[in-house]
Amino acid sequence: MNGLECPVSSTVLQAVDWAAGRLDTRANPGLGSRIESELLLGKVCDSSRLELYLNHDRRLDLPESSRFSALVNRRMRGEPVQYITGSAEFYGREFAVSPAVLIPRPETERLVDHARPFLDELRRRRAGAAAMHARPRKTGEPHSGGPVRFADVGTGAGVLAVTLALECPSVQGYATDISWDALETARRNAESLLGGRCRINFVQGSLLAPLRAPSIPALDLIVSNPPYVASSEMDGLPEEIRGFEPRLALHGGEDGLACYRTLIEQAPGCLKKGGMIALEIGAEQSGAVTRLMAERRVYGNVEIVKDYSGLDRIVSAVYVG
Repeated sequence: MNGLECPVSSTVLQAVDWAAGRLDTRANPGLGSRIESELLLGKVCDSSRLELYLNHDRRLDLPESSRFSALVNRRMRGEPVQYITGSAEFYGREFAVSPAVLIPRPETERLVDHARPFLDELRRRRAGAAAMHARPRKTGEPHSGGPVRFADVGTGAGVLAVTLALECPSVQGYATDISWDALETARRNAESLLGGRCRINFVQGSLLAPLRAPSIPALDLIVSNPPYVASSEMDGLPEEIRGFEPRLALHGGEDGLACYRTLIEQAPGCLKKGGMIALEIGAEQSGAVTRLMAERRVYGNVEIVKDYSGLDRIVSAVYVG
């Protein structure tokens, strides 16, 4: 069964086999032909992958077969399966995605892993300070540090901002993006996953510019997965990235470092002393980004964190003033 149309009256299992056979012929395997086939059929049947297999012998009707064929053919033309289904997984949760935002990658989860302990420690300290200050303060005794605040700069689908808000209850967040459509996607994800517990303010603007307003308090943490593909590398990206994902979220300038220069230069104007900046990087950019931090002479505790494949993936530092 390798034709352009899913055979009419196929069972769920037969339909998955048909699609996997077609998708196996692609040069780029993506998530894997069988997983992608299950995700696409799940979209048609409004079912999870598990539900599909629990009903593996159910026969598709003609409209279902036609819709499934159309989705598989879109995937065959290179369109990412996440854009076709409208969702992607990040940190064990489903997020809405659209062609206005980058598809979240597993490597970016390392930013959450790295930032979460920092936020948790700040929350513990301030909770203890708030308890102590609940009694009458002595003259000259300082107030507690207030709520813990972070910003996700260039938020895209909002996966970092929403995940940090979910993993670290009581923190307050800001999410910025130059794209209004991206911010709308992030807002929808926040409403869906946080609901009435949403503690994220969404602000349109380039990088840190919207967070430098006097009305916005100093931050404890800045995280960002900025564009970092150099101009010379853009044409070499896989077609399903180059042809479908937003160029604005990929292109990092002539050398791929344009956004890092701006973030590292401007972060001290947004961070509290002792606050941290954590940036996702390209696998060969750690040396250049750490040099940019060293040149500013206001950062300490510079750290390079590797991803699950052992590649340099995050550079973080503490603002020491």
